[in-house]
Amino acid sequence: MSIQWVLVSGFLYSEIALALLLSLPFISCKRWHRIFNSSIIALITAYVNWIFVCFLSGLVVLFADSLREMYVYTGQDKKIDMAGAAAPSAQEHVLMRLFRAQRNFYITGISLFLLIVLRTMLSRVSRIARLEANNEAIQKQAVSAGNMNKTLLEENSALKKSSEGKEDLLEEIKQMEELKDQVKAAERKAEQSKADAEAMRKQSENLTMEYDRLLIEHQKLQDTVMPTDKKDE
Repeated sequence: MSIQWVLVSGFLYSEIALALLLSLPFISCKRWHRIFNSSIIALITAYVNWIFVCFLSGLVVLFADSLREMYVYTGQDKKIDMAGAAAPSAQEHVLMRLFRAQRNFYITGISLFLLIVLRTMLSRVSRIARLEANNEAIQKQAVSAGNMNKTLLEENSALKKSSEGKEDLLEEIKQMEELKDQVKAAERKAEQSKADAEAMRKQSENLTMEYDRLLIEHQKLQDTVMPTDKKDE
């Protein structure tokens, strides 16, 4: 295995490890968001788009190269058989080349797919963390507005008992109604934020299930490829 395919294999294993870390249930989206906002990671995230484009371009080039090799060596073993009494090692050499091309095709294809999946997962995790932070802020505002409303209601009750001026009482009641409307609006906004956060969480779970399915297929592929690879070596 040449150096570029060793690097691609290492990159694939790193993608799998990162995807598993993102799928761990005891690491919340808030914690991941704090990790992403740390001073060291912030320097990397400043150039994350360029890094993604570079890795994507390299994987696309290697993917195309593996396709080219598969096209070149596909069917050559049959041509050697038809040529007559050729050396048996020639056919084995062609089959080995074809196997390596197919192996490289699957490695680069899965790496390319996981790169896109991980980018989506990271963006979803960051978005969910921001939604949860906004939701907490809105809930605190709603609680504060509810306490203020309760205090104003108590003051309004005391004012009704002690006040004799009807105009002042009507003005206070009008202000109370406005505060009630503000509280209701804040509560509706908090409920909407909860619904958005729940929807993003469900999307993240669906993405995790899709990754688990891909991981099972990758494991099956490794089970079929690795014994043959060891035999060729």
